[in-house]
Amino acid sequence: MRHNGRPPILASSMSPNLISLHVGEHPTAACPDCHAWRMVRRGMLWPHRADDGVSRCPGSGQRIVIDLTTIEWLSRVKVACRDANTRHGSRTQRKPTPPTPPPVHRMAAA
Repeated sequence: MRHNGRPPILASSMSPNLISLHVGEHPTAACPDCHAWRMVRRGMLWPHRADDGVSRCPGSGQRIVIDLTTIEWLSRVKVACRDANTRHGSRTQRKPTPPTPPPVHRMAAA
């Protein structure tokens, strides 16, 4: 398997939700081009096809240097979850409903 010729990506520079370094599992990462999850073997994303199913995805064979330990990655995930929990939508402003107009046949009589 050959790499795609692009410079390697450091795992520490990736968003923690785009890489998975769980204990006892092979490292997996999202492809930078098609965002498909693939295993990282021999320092590269496992080859895969593009959306058309015929050609090879340009992100296939991307070199990834895993420079994080599982504990460092988990701490980054926890920080990202904490940041996401602090965000919330704006409060909905409820306005009173306008009064219902009288029926048309009563308006003509008046």
